[in-house]
Amino acid sequence: MTRGGYRIAGPGGVEVLERCGVERPVARLVELAARTPGGLAVVVDSANGLLDAPLAAAGIPVLRADPPVPADGGAAAEVLAELGRDRPELLTALPAEGWTMSGREEEITAAELAGAAVERRLAADGRLVAGGLGAAPLVALTFDDGPHPEFTPQVLDVLHRHDAPAAFFCIGLHALAHPGVVRRIAEAGQTLGNHSWSHAYLPDLGPTGLARQLGHTREVLAEACGDDRPIRWLRPPYGGRSPELLRAVAESGLVTVLWDVDAKDWSRPGPEVVAERVLGQVRPGSVILMHDGGGDRSQTVAALPAVITGLRARGYRLVTLDALLAAA
Repeated sequence: MTRGGYRIAGPGGVEVLERCGVERPVARLVELAARTPGGLAVVVDSANGLLDAPLAAAGIPVLRADPPVPADGGAAAEVLAELGRDRPELLTALPAEGWTMSGREEEITAAELAGAAVERRLAADGRLVAGGLGAAPLVALTFDDGPHPEFTPQVLDVLHRHDAPAAFFCIGLHALAHPGVVRRIAEAGQTLGNHSWSHAYLPDLGPTGLARQLGHTREVLAEACGDDRPIRWLRPPYGGRSPELLRAVAESGLVTVLWDVDAKDWSRPGPEVVAERVLGQVRPGSVILMHDGGGDRSQTVAALPAVITGLRARGYRLVTLDALLAAA
């Protein structure tokens, strides 16, 4: 995945798919798998978090390359293809029902725990929003993994009907493919946030890789909006963080936004369950995590009216991240 889009490397050379959503490269790989005797496997690195789930759903095996194999999250498609062919022992096979970082859970948890003291300092300085730390009955709605051409506009319609603010943490590659949806988020007066270029596990990246992931996304969001508006907010994919990453993000001028209420709407348990999960976890100062992209989000759209009305019935006021940070 590059600044222009997706690069697919294989025996036939390199194919570049520019300014497209994830659907086109997945469809192309499914087509290639059908024409390949014995099928094929796809190699991604830990700077990818977009392709593994749809490929697994299509029955295509996915292998992950971890550092130090990809240098600073910048492994070329040709290098990944060669690894799959010549050094498969260096790769991790992802389970069909797993997630992008399967097998690294203990390492990821240890990195998050190591950053706890840094998080407290940044929160005190207004450089991090963790959620659930306020005394006032204020909450913020946030949506990850968009923009999506179908579901993001539906989420915006619900928010408009209920006069509710929210923040949309956009993936750069999706914003590149759907600039009109980004523009509609901005024109609706909703908050835009940075969710990395390709849903990368950011602690794996060095300074160059991190600058590329965040900088490319910022440029595409500004281009879509037609202005140079500052993008203040960053949500690290998976909530993945380390002391080094938290400091680097703060030094870049961004505010890290985590969450304390997880709807887990990506699991598609039904709209009623999604709403119950949110209303059962919420507390003053909560940051609520939902999703407008990354898959079928029809249940999120269906659950959203009940989430908004249920929060207000419990005495909560929906506010922007700016307002939540100021109150905290």
